[in-house]
Amino acid sequence: MARKKTQKSDQTPGTKQAPVQSEIQWPTISVKEGLERHELIPNQIYVINDFLSQEECAKFSKLITGLPLAATPPPKRGEATRVNHRISLQSKNFAATIYHAILPHLPSLPCMEIRTTDAVTSGCNSNIRLYKYGPGEYFGPHYDESVRDRENGWWSEWTVLIYVTGQEDGVSGGETVFFNPAAGSKKNVEEIVPPLIRGSVLIHRHGRACMLHEGREVKSGTKLVLRTDIMFTKS
Repeated sequence: MARKKTQKSDQTPGTKQAPVQSEIQWPTISVKEGLERHELIPNQIYVINDFLSQEECAKFSKLITGLPLAATPPPKRGEATRVNHRISLQSKNFAATIYHAILPHLPSLPCMEIRTTDAVTSGCNSNIRLYKYGPGEYFGPHYDESVRDRENGWWSEWTVLIYVTGQEDGVSGGETVFFNPAAGSKKNVEEIVPPLIRGSVLIHRHGRACMLHEGREVKSGTKLVLRTDIMFTKS
């Protein structure tokens, strides 16, 4: 299939629909010890449970549902179909908060977007995206693109999806599904389906190394997601 991608207004700062500077009061994220990290595919997909506490999830849920989210516009040519509501906010401080909280739990992450062997993680994308999916809403099969921060030259290569709500809140469906072709076969595809658990964070590779994936249709409940990216620079 054609390599459908996310909408550029969602990915790339500096466009006509670039995220606005955030003046909101972001909830805090405490740095936690001993979190469980699951490796679903080496160097490709990881899940960290309990990244947000139940109390933190409640605060982010209140924040997201109180913001002026906009319906995603129809896709342009080459973009995947997405039916949801969202907003993008620019916040270097909150990006630093996420990075500080997640860094102790990250494995060594490879980077292909910077053509050097000494690329290192440098922070999280200051373009913070907040998503709301209700019943019947979904995100069709697509690939996440890598983006470059024009201000500091950092490149992204890993998507960070923080689940503010999940199965515990009555959300049915809405999982992110990865399509993994079986070795030596173009027809047999394995579906990798991380569970939608409140407070967990899904980290997966994007850019040239991105796997085809989709956001399943939400059957019931409200799926709330906080999105950023892991950024890289030369060491």
